[in-house]
Amino acid sequence: MKTELARLIQRKTALTEEELASILKCFKWVKVNKHEHLLEQGEVADQLFFIQKGCLRLYYNTEEFGIVTRFMAFEHTFLTSLVSFIAREPSTEFIEAVEDSEVLSISHHDFLQLRESIPAWDKIYIYILEYGLTVITGRLSSILTQNATERYTSLLENNPELIQRLSNANLASYLNISPETLSRLKSRIFKQKK
Repeated sequence: MKTELARLIQRKTALTEEELASILKCFKWVKVNKHEHLLEQGEVADQLFFIQKGCLRLYYNTEEFGIVTRFMAFEHTFLTSLVSFIAREPSTEFIEAVEDSEVLSISHHDFLQLRESIPAWDKIYIYILEYGLTVITGRLSSILTQNATERYTSLLENNPELIQRLSNANLASYLNISPETLSRLKSRIFKQKK
């Protein structure tokens, strides 16, 4: 059940079998239904999730901009509201299951305990931080430097699974465009391929 998580941990750091077993014991299996929230805006993120199956979405919901998706996380990816998880502040984001999903969850308390008891666990912490930094930097760069067509084309080339697995509403939110604009883009690109 925790095989993929164990493989990822072992790729990132050297551990004894006992240390790996202690780490895996801290993760609890959770089944999440489509549209179920794992974190609400205003709550402190107390869990870090490793997605075994499905897709989770990290998003904002503001009066001015409506729903804006910051990140879509698929299988074998960690996800939480990182600032809230680290700083113990109320989250400005939501985490929602986009599909029926299965996740492994570790509490903030257990995460910190692992950092104290197994020094090699810090390599996983650094991996999560680096991954989060590169993802958010890439997303910000995309939004600031590419137009809607370029963002969609880039997604089509680099992450076609997003286009295949997400609803048009979620995909439009992820691309920071309206569903209508997404529909026009898809139609235009489809016509160009003919």
